[in-house]
Amino acid sequence: MKTSISFFLLFVFSIVCNAQKLDGNWKGKMSTPNGDMELLFSFKVNEALLSGTVTTQMGAIPIENGKINGNNFSFDVNANGQVISNTGVLEGNVVKLSAPIMEKPLELTRVEEKAKIDGKWIGKVSSPQGEFELTFTFKVDGEKLTGKNSSSMGEMDLTNGTVNGNDFSFDIDMQGMKLTHKCKYLADDTIEVKVNVMDQDMTMKLSRAAQ
Repeated sequence: MKTSISFFLLFVFSIVCNAQKLDGNWKGKMSTPNGDMELLFSFKVNEALLSGTVTTQMGAIPIENGKINGNNFSFDVNANGQVISNTGVLEGNVVKLSAPIMEKPLELTRVEEKAKIDGKWIGKVSSPQGEFELTFTFKVDGEKLTGKNSSSMGEMDLTNGTVNGNDFSFDIDMQGMKLTHKCKYLADDTIEVKVNVMDQDMTMKLSRAAQ
């Protein structure tokens, strides 16, 4: 009995995980008598329910009656009073979408979104010698953070960088002393940084560098 329950829980967990992989934006092109039309699908999974929008050059249309079961899903789109039923399947990092108006399934590829903290950031910090500027360059790869810190003292690599949503951290080796930076990306597109230097807590705010 316990074995059956374990297999059932594992099966449910697998369905939920696969379904959540559909979350995000997907793009594709559909052939029409007037040429190729670009489509952008934004999917949001909530357990067995699917919501989102379909966007074309004519605007965005909400997804209706969305359902999802593992890698298979379905939804309706109301285009000027005409309800179009769609079915789809997630195969790896490709979605194959079928509808009565399509001669063959439409292939969608995931739109890779750049991490919000990627890029160059500038901050200022006070010291006994006065205020000086720091520049940070961040690069996110999944939950891993790499990059560099630049100042008048030179350039140093960031180490032990980890990312968890809007929170991230990294270390800098300052002449043999490890400085751990704890950071948070804020809604106003700035980054709050907290670092302990010789038992002194220091806070600074980073602004995105002009491109």
